[in-house]
Order: sequence, then C-alpha cells, then structure tokens
Amino acid sequence: MSYHQYGLYLIPPPHLLHPIGLAHQLMKTEFNSRIAGAFMVHCTVKGFFKLADGATPADFTPALDDLFERTPAFQTALTGLLDINRGEGKSSILLGMDLTRAFHDLHNAVWEVVQPYIAPDCLFSPVEPAGPNFLPHITVAQWDAPSDPGLHAQLAGLCQYIYDTSLKGAFRASDLQLIEFYSEDWAGNWWETLRFKHLKGWQLA
Repeated sequence: MSYHQYGLYLIPPPHLLHPIGLAHQLMKTEFNSRIAGAFMVHCTVKGFFKLADGATPADFTPALDDLFERTPAFQTALTGLLDINRGEGKSSILLGMDLTRAFHDLHNAVWEVVQPYIAPDCLFSPVEPAGPNFLPHITVAQWDAPSDPGLHAQLAGLCQYIYDTSLKGAFRASDLQLIEFYSEDWAGNWWETLRFKHLKGWQLA
C-alpha cells in the first residue's frame, strides 16, 4: 500500500530542536532505535492522513493560512519523560508536554480543517489520539526502544540525563509545518521506507 500521506506538526524552537535531534542520533547509534529519527523533531498536531480521491493539499491550505494568521503563539512546556515499555515493538520514550487550552484549541481547529478531506480508508486517523484524548508530546524513541529490562533501563537513563541537562522549561509554541510523506507499505513496516517533503511552514500570530 504505497501512496502519499500528510501531517501537520508543531516544531519546537532551536534551543530544543538541537538537543532532541542529537538525542535521536544517540538512540540510533547506541541502541539501534531508529524510527523517531526518521522524522523531523516535532509534536504532532494532526498525524498521518490519507487524502480522499481527488483531494490535494491545495484544498485545505488556504483555511490553514487563515487559521494560523489569527491564532496567537502560546506558551507550553516539557513536563517530563513518559517511559513506555510494553514488550518488543512497543517500547517508547516520549517527552510529555503541557496541554494548555490554547494548545488543545489549535489541535481541534486543525482537525476541523482537514477532516473533510481525509479518505474513508485512512489507516491512521481512526486510531489517532484526538479531541479529548489528545496527548501532546515529542518522541525520543518510538516503538523500537529495547524492551529488555537492562537495556531499556540504560536507554531511559540516557534520556533522563538529556532531559535534566538540556530540555527542561517552558517555551513559546509558534512554528508549524505541513509535511508530505511516502512509504512503500503503509499497512506494514512503513518506517523502513519512509520519506518526507516539507510543503509549507507557518508562524502563529
């Protein structure tokens, strides 16, 4: 199942983007955890979505332009590490983020804009945590962190060190990106052939 998908992401400011990008490289070289580093550093506002037949990004980009032009930038913060170890292929380390009203409103407004253009057979949108289940976060290791208790403890310790020394504190959320993705097998191990292209960027008012 090969086709293009799209996503809308909040990009952290440079002082956070840099250490998180380096953390992705460390996850790859030290623990062979590669999936998170296959993406740009981001917080998902609207994750992967397949467009309905005949729809293109040009159909909803003007509405996003209008939304972001009248949406003020807002304060958020990293709130700590979320350590998820549910066995092989289900082990992740996330950076939790403060779910403010402004953040939740932005999330809901973006979904409202793009939802009419999502294909009925989209694989990801029906299972994406959205609306009241929206949990803003930045991924350090996604699914392929080692699940072995000893190795996982080592990885978690490295992530905790990075968080304690480089990532604490509030920041101004303002930068957004629309991304086009391609994979040769969206129903399988899509991350193995994932490629992406930046389509547009915005700064909130």
